[in-house]
Amino acid sequence: MKRPVLVLAAVVFAAAGALTGCGSKHVTDSGQAAPTPQTSASTNQAQQEAQDRWQQQLAEVDRKFPDVAKLCADKATTAPTPPPATSGTDPENSKYAENHAYLQMATLTDNQRCRGEAHAARITAAVKSAPIDVSQARTLMTGLGYPDANFTPYGDGIHFTLSVPGPGGCLTGNLSSAARIEVHGAYLEGGCERPRGGH
Repeated sequence: MKRPVLVLAAVVFAAAGALTGCGSKHVTDSGQAAPTPQTSASTNQAQQEAQDRWQQQLAEVDRKFPDVAKLCADKATTAPTPPPATSGTDPENSKYAENHAYLQMATLTDNQRCRGEAHAARITAAVKSAPIDVSQARTLMTGLGYPDANFTPYGDGIHFTLSVPGPGGCLTGNLSSAARIEVHGAYLEGGCERPRGGH
């Protein structure tokens, strides 16, 4: 009567062994783990698709801003990579970095920096005097092709932030007779606006 129980136990054990083998690595004759071809192929395909989307976005933006495209034609147009994690042995430096991590920005590629500086130059050239209000600033920037800029009254002008059209970085500045515009990467917490946070 105990025989069916033993057979059932053997079947369950064999099935468990087969299931645990699903995610295991195959070992070659040399004893090295062989790479899983499906995983590396799908990763390469995803990277290629991301690069294709990046190039398509650049082409669309270049049609809209041909002067910027011409200025930055000799800059590499590969998609940016995340910034490397910083490390240090000084505990004070690591604590400072931890407290200010919310201010970290993505690193710009040469192409992104070139495009950001070219867009900043277009805006600076168009600003003849300080806009009186946010409405006038919005009209100015929309006319230049930047309808998605964000505005805040600030001092003698209008503070603005703008995600550079296409796969670019950010512009932050002041629309006034002495326009000052900074080109920078997006904040790692998201967006071009300086995040409020820290501890």
